[in-house]
Amino acid sequence: MENESQSGKEIKWWKDKRLLAGVVLVGLSFVLGVYGKVLLFIKFYQPVYLVTGLSIYAFSWILLFAGVFLVGWETVKIIQNRIQSQVKKTVKGTYNYTKKLPRRSYNYTKELHKKSMDRIKKLGAK
Repeated sequence: MENESQSGKEIKWWKDKRLLAGVVLVGLSFVLGVYGKVLLFIKFYQPVYLVTGLSIYAFSWILLFAGVFLVGWETVKIIQNRIQSQVKKTVKGTYNYTKKLPRRSYNYTKELHKKSMDRIKKLGAK
């Protein structure tokens, strides 16, 4: 029951300091993780950069787990549910749009055929 009631809550980012700090840590971990990977792959043959890239990448994972801990699992679940509902909405909209495409193509082709047949009849009647 508590999960259902909490999943319907609105998240107020600016009011919860732990949540804000957790989101900042998660964002920083993504940035550092990308930087560590880039440093690792660009300067692969230089040992100093290799060790630096690996340590930055490992540190980004530590920041990620610290940020998730601060944010809390309930908030993570709320965010995941919101993302999933948005994805479902987008998929349904895309499906409905693409479902109409063959019908539009059929109608366009039928209309084009009708116009060409009318032109042929006009030319044949003259």
